[in-house]
Amino acid sequence: MIKRVIPVLFLALIVSAAACADPLKQSGRKISPCLSPTTKLRIVPYPREDPNTCAVAVAPFDLGVWTEAPMNSHMIRGGKRIQLGCKPLSAPADNCDTCGLPGHSNTLVMNFDPSVYPEDLTVRRAVLAVWSPDNPRALNDVQLRGRLGVGNEMQSLARQREGMLPASGRSAEGWIFFDVTNFAARAINERRNSIHFELSVPCQTPADNLVTVGVTEKEPHLVIEYF
Repeated sequence: MIKRVIPVLFLALIVSAAACADPLKQSGRKISPCLSPTTKLRIVPYPREDPNTCAVAVAPFDLGVWTEAPMNSHMIRGGKRIQLGCKPLSAPADNCDTCGLPGHSNTLVMNFDPSVYPEDLTVRRAVLAVWSPDNPRALNDVQLRGRLGVGNEMQSLARQREGMLPASGRSAEGWIFFDVTNFAARAINERRNSIHFELSVPCQTPADNLVTVGVTEKEPHLVIEYF
């Protein structure tokens, strides 16, 4: 009897875990076509440009911070916030033999799955939403790069970026949107299964160009407005 019960319980746990998983992070869970105007924006205060469209925010399936230093480059995952920009190294924190200049810089690395969106949709607008608790306007000066799938070349999205603060309001405080409409629309239309973004601040003079962004705390989202 016990031998029969154990497999049943194990199967029930698997089904329960699948049901609790975030559907917008899993490749197998598809977003519905826009049959009527709806919004599923999670924590992102995105204002639709067209009241007749749908807008859905997708969380990254992989998110981390690439810390680049002369002798200690590595990926960090799980942090709530991170400072983008360049700052000096320290022996206790960075385990470096030669600390100080040139310092190190952090890059926010995000991977989204555009294939969760339905086929044959028309993209009205696409934005990468990033939260900064102290100085969101400083994000207008960051470098935004992306690539369509693993192994593709990184391309600068500076010309396709429109950094803006959303409408005023307590819930919108700290959010800024980067317009990536052309880039994201191509990924969806080509049925790509991965879209990669990197957000960084040029490393100029250490400690004078730092900007804090949310990682696991109010994590970045890719918002697609479509019909």
